[in-house]
Amino acid sequence: MPSNFFDESEEQSAIKTAIVSKYFMAWAKVIIPSAEKRDNRIAYIDLFCGPGRYKDGIDSTPIQILRAAAGHPKLSQMLVTMFNDLDQENAASLQAAIEAMPEVKKLKHEPRVYNHEVGTEDR
Repeated sequence: MPSNFFDESEEQSAIKTAIVSKYFMAWAKVIIPSAEKRDNRIAYIDLFCGPGRYKDGIDSTPIQILRAAAGHPKLSQMLVTMFNDLDQENAASLQAAIEAMPEVKKLKHEPRVYNHEVGTEDR
C-alpha cells in the first residue's frame, strides 16, 4: 500500500466507506433478532483497518462503524469489534481516534485494536 494512501480521503475511499457503513447497518438490523435469541453479540472484524482518520480529518470505516453502532440502542450493546493493521502507526492512530470518541462509552464491548500481520500463522 502506498505510504500516502491515508493522507486524503479520495473519492474511491469515500465511496468504499459509505458502502461498507450502509451495508453494515442494513446487515446488523437483519442479524440483531437472531443475535438476541443466541448470545446477544454480533461481530465486526476489519483486518486491514487503517488509522481511523485520514490525515485530512475525514473518518475512515472503523470510526464510522463505531459511531453508527453507538447511536443504535440494541447494536451498542451487542457489537464486538476487532480491528487490525500491520502498520503500528495506523493501529496506534486508530486506537487514539477510538479513545477520543465520547460515544464509544455507549458501547458495551470495548473495541479491540491489534497490530499483526494477517495470514502468517501456521495452520
